[in-house]
Amino acid sequence: MKLVVGLGNPGEKYQGTRHNVGFDVIERLADRHGVRISKKGFSSLWAKGSVGGADVLFLLPQTYMNLSGRAVREALDYYRLGPGDLAVAHDDLDLALGRVKWDFESGAAGHRGVSAIIDHLGTKAFRRVRMGIGRPQAKEDVEGFVLSPFAKGEREAVEAMTEEAVGLLESWIREAK
Repeated sequence: MKLVVGLGNPGEKYQGTRHNVGFDVIERLADRHGVRISKKGFSSLWAKGSVGGADVLFLLPQTYMNLSGRAVREALDYYRLGPGDLAVAHDDLDLALGRVKWDFESGAAGHRGVSAIIDHLGTKAFRRVRMGIGRPQAKEDVEGFVLSPFAKGEREAVEAMTEEAVGLLESWIREAK
């Protein structure tokens, strides 16, 4: 079984924001494979399903970003999975808008959700789908930027980025089968 986690903040107020692209990717992946993420547990919304015949646990932590590690640890422990069975989808300020990077054993680079996961697991040995959201303009603060929605002119790049991220996760899940 593989665990795919989308990082974001819970609640309607954060839907569609830059910081929630991880949620968006995992929801799209689940939808594509006929899975509805609606169960409550592991401090998350979650569901079990299948991707290409492989068992998958879909997880959307309902803690705030900097507490995501607790939710991931709970799910891994319950299903007796290791960090090698984990892939995390999240936003990345250091990548240009629309750029996607598949990573393994990299540092948090200031991302509090990733940092929390590394702290709770005691390792960086898990996969990540990093999705570029760009950087704020010089005068805009980072927190306000990541919690803001994408502009209309950015939607095409965000859609392509989401599709690429879903494809990377599907490939990883199928290869590991």
